[in-house]
Amino acid sequence: MSPSELTPAEFDGAPKNRYRPRLPWARIGFVVVVAALIAGAYFWRQKVRADALRERIYQLHAEAVAPVLDAIEATRIDLRQRALSAKPGAANRLVQAEVPLSALHDEQVVYLRIRVPELRTEETLEAAIHADDEDALGACLGLELTPLSALSEVPEVLTAKWLARSDETNDMQRLSVREEQLARAIDRELPALRELVPADYFLLLVVQGKSRLHDPVDVFLWDLGGDRLVLRSRTENRGRLITVRSQIGPKADAARAAGDPIVAADCSIAAHIKAQLGEPTMDLAASD
Repeated sequence: MSPSELTPAEFDGAPKNRYRPRLPWARIGFVVVVAALIAGAYFWRQKVRADALRERIYQLHAEAVAPVLDAIEATRIDLRQRALSAKPGAANRLVQAEVPLSALHDEQVVYLRIRVPELRTEETLEAAIHADDEDALGACLGLELTPLSALSEVPEVLTAKWLARSDETNDMQRLSVREEQLARAIDRELPALRELVPADYFLLLVVQGKSRLHDPVDVFLWDLGGDRLVLRSRTENRGRLITVRSQIGPKADAARAAGDPIVAADCSIAAHIKAQLGEPTMDLAASD
């Protein structure tokens, strides 16, 4: 056989790929399934634990906080409605006082001063409630008055909005922090809110013009426990007051009252309220 007739050798056995071995897909699939089951079991267990902790947070809020917030909200709505019902000029029809001033010293008296235009809608009323105006009536009356705005000043951590954000995570650490925050707020913040309810009296002053310095003021006092109006009267700033030292309740700064027309006006109005509630006062009309 000549060299030109040589042919390449051929392999008669089954071909094998020695450089690209076949992947063990069955084993890989088994490992993936097992890993998925383990991960699923872990996350399911985490969710179960998170749900239990979240339920504990909701239960704590429902038992300790919700009843107080519900009572405050009911009181706030009731007092807003009473304010809106105080029609201009209604105090011209006098309701003789049925309680003495001394009866108010140890009671929870909620207070609001507002102008007639601010009673037109709930929106204008709400804005007026939260207005930060100078006011010395409580000091002049010798009473601890609770502003109506205080019924809306709930710490965020105690609100339903804050509570609902617990649904946004299953992270146990974050939920544990929220539980601690709520428990701390219940200990430190909730007692002050509990003192707001039940309110015993609601004192409303409605200024019939732009300023209590020059315009008449209608005075309303409700006994909330008895659900009755115990005083309705009209007064106005009548001049300078001769103040008498009193050790009951907060006191207005005498020097400040002497030079501040707002304080003087509030003390003049307070003198009228005191007189209506049976407490003798001394005031002296300003002379020109």
